[in-house]
Amino acid sequence: MGAFNFNAGQSNYTGEVLADLLTYTAQENETYKEGLIHIKSGIQKKYALPSVQLGEIIQDHVATPDSSKSKGQYVFAERYLEPNDFMIYFEFNPRDFEQYYKPFQPTGNLVFRELDPKVQATMIRLLMESKAEYINHAIWCAATAAVKAQLNAGNSKDLEIGADDAAGPMKYFNGALARLLMNAAAGNDTEDAKCGKCVIAGTGAFANGAAVEAEMYKMWQATPPKVRKKSGFVVLMDYNSWDMYNQYISDKTFKYNDNRQENQHLFQGKRIIPMVALPEDTIVMGVFTTGVDSNLWMGVDYANDEDVLQVEKLQANSELYFFKMLLKMDINIVRPKEIIAHIPATYGSSPAPTPTYTYSAVTGDALYAEVSEPTGNPSTSGYFEKSGSTYSASEDETVDAEKTYYTAKSPKTEGWYTKSGDVYSLTNDQTQQQGETYYTRSQG
Repeated sequence: MGAFNFNAGQSNYTGEVLADLLTYTAQENETYKEGLIHIKSGIQKKYALPSVQLGEIIQDHVATPDSSKSKGQYVFAERYLEPNDFMIYFEFNPRDFEQYYKPFQPTGNLVFRELDPKVQATMIRLLMESKAEYINHAIWCAATAAVKAQLNAGNSKDLEIGADDAAGPMKYFNGALARLLMNAAAGNDTEDAKCGKCVIAGTGAFANGAAVEAEMYKMWQATPPKVRKKSGFVVLMDYNSWDMYNQYISDKTFKYNDNRQENQHLFQGKRIIPMVALPEDTIVMGVFTTGVDSNLWMGVDYANDEDVLQVEKLQANSELYFFKMLLKMDINIVRPKEIIAHIPATYGSSPAPTPTYTYSAVTGDALYAEVSEPTGNPSTSGYFEKSGSTYSASEDETVDAEKTYYTAKSPKTEGWYTKSGDVYSLTNDQTQQQGETYYTRSQG
């Protein structure tokens, strides 16, 4: 029985069996199906993904510029795809299934019996399904042993990055999430950081749909507008987070949809793609397409590596058959600085605890500063006088040496905060605004 290689045109399968396999495989990998990854084939050893940035180039006009006026420098950086080898191989005896499955009960002389093509299709379907799910999971969650040892879980759940998939260990290359965490932790003088650093917006668990929405707004605002405007910009999240968010927006007083139908997979007009492959409490925003503009690339040796499956009788005098598939792949991020992510893990030493802050209203004497040497006209200089605990604008036209004068402190200069709802933010008010309450912030 010959090798089964349905993607390269060499096959002894025809009709329904072949069509069934192709359709089944294509639908199982959601990363492929949603068009989120660019595949670069023909990489036997290493493939460079170079990037170049140009700094400031605009300057003042001079009639005859010389070399001293040269302004601007190209900065080159490289990221790499280095596909690693792994494989699928197992043996089985078709006769073990005779009592369960009629096609395993062929007619004819026992010595000359062959494995029915429909039987092969059934067995291969199970293998291809498992392979597709593994690849889909590994694209995002694979991590080599060395990298996994540096990962720390950011929520109360078991760390999924670098763990075992149902089909086997995800240890042969570093997937997208591991690449992002490594990049975010890279030193500024490293090659990894020269391509820019991604933003890890958070690492913890989402308590409910409101927390998912709040995090998405924070991530959206942290994304440069020129990246948001790209047509391939999408929001990826795990299914548990999507379910919480979907229920949250359905429960709002002003609903998007009621609970008889799912809400649109949109946020700020951008597509939300819930994914089985992502760990719980994961959101990734960025440009993900099948084209070269995609931020996620896969490197393989040949374009059809994943679909080349050898099915043979183990040897001439044996009833056993074997399935064998050789795979070789790697994953990398092309422009990390264009990705904003919430990933339930950190890379490197244990992360410092998130600081907590206390905000206190600025009142009374803290709003004013004493004028040490008053001069000029107090009424036009913005001076205040104090009576008991009350400050009022001075009406004096000349300085009274017996009085103490005060000025209202500048909220912006003092670094005070204002409050909108439950959110505190640094104020830009140069002068105190009537009716506004200002706050100071302290850690702890």
